[in-house]
Amino acid sequence: MKKVNLGLYLHVPFCLKKCPYCDFYSIETKVTEYLENKFLKALKEELKLLKDFLEERFEIKALSFITFYAGGGTPSLLSPYFYEDLFNFLTKNFNFSPKELTLEVNPETLTLEKTKAFYEIGFNRISLGVQSFSSRGLKFLGRLHTQKNIFKAIGFIKKSGFKNFSLDFIFGWKGQGEKTLKREILKALKFNPPHLSFYELTLEKGTPFYQIFKGEKYWIKDKKLTNLYKTIEETLEKNGYERYEISNYAIPNYECKHNLLYWKLKPYLGLGPSATSRIENLRWENPRNLSYYLNSLLKEKKLPLKIIENLNSYELAKEYIFMGLRLKEGIGLKELKRKYNYYLPKDALDTLIRENLIKKEKERIFLTFKGKLLHNQVVYYLWEKLCS
Repeated sequence: MKKVNLGLYLHVPFCLKKCPYCDFYSIETKVTEYLENKFLKALKEELKLLKDFLEERFEIKALSFITFYAGGGTPSLLSPYFYEDLFNFLTKNFNFSPKELTLEVNPETLTLEKTKAFYEIGFNRISLGVQSFSSRGLKFLGRLHTQKNIFKAIGFIKKSGFKNFSLDFIFGWKGQGEKTLKREILKALKFNPPHLSFYELTLEKGTPFYQIFKGEKYWIKDKKLTNLYKTIEETLEKNGYERYEISNYAIPNYECKHNLLYWKLKPYLGLGPSATSRIENLRWENPRNLSYYLNSLLKEKKLPLKIIENLNSYELAKEYIFMGLRLKEGIGLKELKRKYNYYLPKDALDTLIRENLIKKEKERIFLTFKGKLLHNQVVYYLWEKLCS
């Protein structure tokens, strides 16, 4: 029987208000004690059933969780008691001693007492959804919090003992220029965050923003977007941050360990509606439906998962290229051949080098600044050139 180290992700599908740009699964609701307890009971049942599923399918006898990440939705809407109960269950039934336990939080959901309780029960990293340090930006993005809420929340985080926290931003919103963005970054740096995330505003199908703007960000041209990326990278690098992944910056040793598992194609389990899991070449997803999820586990006592893919070596090679090129370290050409039995021809790589989209050092390739702007196009080009 095998032992496996893996990350554990919990998707919390509750929000006070659905943001107009968000395509993650969530529902607007007040989280009552009854709903919290019902969700907790379903999660425990899911974990029990997953344990049996993994033993039967992969002969995995022992699961060791090395990271934990609660995302959403708004995970900080749930009480510290909810997480304490879940952690106790995990400790009792699995090898649960993760080095990194991350909680995504929204500023308006925190109090000092609540933040201290999150720290005391075991969370050691917070990902704070700042989104913008501009009142105009917060209004455009439809956020409930104000700048004052953000300042208070960061104060709570620091007073509660958290040394590791991330400030997460969305950039490229209507009305944001380079000067506004730089002001926001400098404001954030005053708090000495070990980690910062900057996600470009994208118009996802099915969101209110997609319908309002008809899928097109008419207010921002490619050149302006490039300048915004430059502003982020140059400002942060001057202040000691490394762009270790396309959207993520950290001072040394503060990279998000859990997210690195995804980018490096390591195994992970996802709990909750819409969460995905990946073990070896099997990847599956829970349906984006809370009622179905709860009913499957609490009434029918069965996993709500739907098998997405049993990935073959070609699909795995493509995923390795897609995920690996998001990272500063890029991908190993020998590793591509050894693990997946595919290679990239020299002429294809030379073309990208000439276009200043990739660099090659020994047997590794990684994206240049220009290549990061065109990540998807570079990836699709390499997929077409894959040889076995």
